[in-house]
Amino acid sequence: MRTVRVLYHLARADFLERIRRYSFLVTLIATVYLAYTVIAGDMTLSLGKFRGVYNSAWVGLQMAMTVAVFVSLVGFYVVKNTVDRDLQTRVGQILAATPLSKLDYVLGKALSNFAVLAVIAALLAVFAALGQIWAGEDLTLHPWALLAPFVFLALPTLAYVAALAVLFEVIPWLRGGFGNIVYFILFIFMMVFGLETHHAFFDFTGIEWLEVRLETWLYAHATAYAGGLSIGNSGVPLTERFLWPGFDWQLNMASMRLYWLAVALTLVLLAAALFDRFDPARRSSPGRAGASERLRNWWRRRKAAALTAQPHGAANGGTTPKPFAHLTPLNAAAVKFRSAPVLAAELRLMFKSQRWWWYLVAAGLLISSVAVPAEKARGMLPWLWIWPALLWSAMGTREARQQTGEFIFSAAHPLRRQFPAAWLAGVAVALLMGAGAALRMLIAQDWMGLVGFAIAATFIPTLAIALGVWSGTGKLFEAVYVIWWYIGPIHHDRKLDFMLASAQSLSPATLRFYLAATVALFALALLGRRRQLHG
Repeated sequence: MRTVRVLYHLARADFLERIRRYSFLVTLIATVYLAYTVIAGDMTLSLGKFRGVYNSAWVGLQMAMTVAVFVSLVGFYVVKNTVDRDLQTRVGQILAATPLSKLDYVLGKALSNFAVLAVIAALLAVFAALGQIWAGEDLTLHPWALLAPFVFLALPTLAYVAALAVLFEVIPWLRGGFGNIVYFILFIFMMVFGLETHHAFFDFTGIEWLEVRLETWLYAHATAYAGGLSIGNSGVPLTERFLWPGFDWQLNMASMRLYWLAVALTLVLLAAALFDRFDPARRSSPGRAGASERLRNWWRRRKAAALTAQPHGAANGGTTPKPFAHLTPLNAAAVKFRSAPVLAAELRLMFKSQRWWWYLVAAGLLISSVAVPAEKARGMLPWLWIWPALLWSAMGTREARQQTGEFIFSAAHPLRRQFPAAWLAGVAVALLMGAGAALRMLIAQDWMGLVGFAIAATFIPTLAIALGVWSGTGKLFEAVYVIWWYIGPIHHDRKLDFMLASAQSLSPATLRFYLAATVALFALALLGRRRQLHG
């Protein structure tokens, strides 16, 4: 009974702390937009040219699958911060000094993750009911028919994601941006592998499970059905409708979905076994402190030395008066600003933690971009610009993450000196990684491609620094960038190809849009940094 009470209060406290943040409000706004796209028909569940009549069973199934596919992807990035937040705020060290066990802590965090995702699912369930009324095809609401797909399809998926997020956080090399990219790759692999091989043990979203049962029913009731299932905008006109009666949710039918609850519990047990209980000896070794830690140590030594140098009475709380301080104004040479050394320092900070194999892969990509034929050079940009994603994700967040804001923001004119240098360093990384493709376009006299290259090379770091400044973490950029990269440049979506890597994207309207977006994001980033300086 005590364990249940501890889990409840731990999960409740973490859940309440999350929903009181502005970031959760942004998450809810994005959820409402996602619900709107489903209700408006921009994102539908379809089978070839068939779709179900909008009754409770169909709208519940459609919205539940939207949760299982899209919320499970984005939701991981929403909840993957609970253990790291305890680490950064030093709450973890306090909890480690209590009798709280590792399993209780990890399970409480997983329950908190699940609660946050369940709130999103519940909001979408409400919008599913509103969508049924809005469509007007069947105005009779059947609560169980509408909610059952959420219970058996969406919630097991969200439980798996909630547990996996905690597991990633307790593994040091998966805790940061690299883990965010690993999850995206894992998500795509499991989804594609489950669909291609019809292997239910990889089908955590339930798409393959759903496809088999829907197709079996349609083959028996619709002779014109020719196969195919899509979630989203398939581009096929939906000219045929059918009345979906809903699933008969018996235990043997839902057992494969309940399997993912067992997987989630297994992941929690594994996370508890790997959790280091915030032991600093296991997180870092002596002599490997980062630059920010060395800076803080230097500052502490300076303060200690200043206290030691005070007269005896003042150091011990006496009444010895301090001499009046006369500050000598800095001369012009002392405040003279040299942009090149600051830019070089920002570049060194961006590349500081990279290992030798990172440079080896980067060199291989550069050589490949020079070696490909000119007509394929632009198509190399998505692969050239995904590699430095973690370099860009640190832009605008380093001061908050390393707790060096007091040093940076107290310098002379940080808004017009340090901030542009940090932004230019990100642009330099984009230009350097894409130099091979740009050279091929220059040789081929692809002037429109070069214009698109220049706009994209400034848009990406501008997006990174704007999101970093306003969120205080690189996780938002990592999530947005990787998902956008997959949907737009990789799948050649003309409107979402922010890298302008395909010929279809190089229209004057698209170029003007991303140029304007770059200017707007830069202004937004400046506003955010100004807010930090005066906050």
